Amino acid sequence: MVQDLKKKNDAELKLILEMHRREFTDSRDVLETRDSDYKEWARVQSLKSRLDEQYLKLCVKKANEAEAISQQRLAAAEAEITDLRQTLEASKRNKARLFDTLKSKNDENEAYLSELESIRQAYDDMQTQNQQLLLQITERDDYNIRHVLECAKAKQLQDTLLLEKHNMEKKIQQSSASLNFYEMKVAKMEDQATS
Repeated sequence: MVQDLKKKNDAELKLILEMHRREFTDSRDVLETRDSDYKEWARVQSLKSRLDEQYLKLCVKKANEAEAISQQRLAAAEAEITDLRQTLEASKRNKARLFDTLKSKNDENEAYLSELESIRQAYDDMQTQNQQLLLQITERDDYNIRHVLECAKAKQLQDTLLLEKHNMEKKIQQSSASLNFYEMKVAKMEDQATS
């Protein structure tokens, strides 16, 4: 708007000067023309001064508006930077907390792995001991079977011996009875012979 006014005033000034040049060609009007030119020039200078003042006011206004916008943007940027710093600090604290938690979990995992290794070693030892016990049980079962078989054989032998003893006792009884019979018979025969 200021530039348009300036152009318009410059055009008016040129037109006025041109008109004055055409109207006042003789020398007697030169002074009046010069006086009029000075007045017009003074008016133009006044208009220019006013235009410059308006232009400066407009520039100052725009500069103030731009500065206000810049201040707002700066304040917004500073607020955003503050928020980002707070977020960064919170993230750092959260990272430190998570790091501590992770370290604790790693320690727990190490303890669990150590405990599992101990349990595995104990299991292996128990397996070895169980195998040894199973071998001992197998050997004991074999011994017991042999012992049972030997007991059965001994029982059978005992039964056979008892049966033989019984038979012999019977035979001895029979022999004793026969001997007694013969002794009686001999004694009787001797009695008969003496009488």
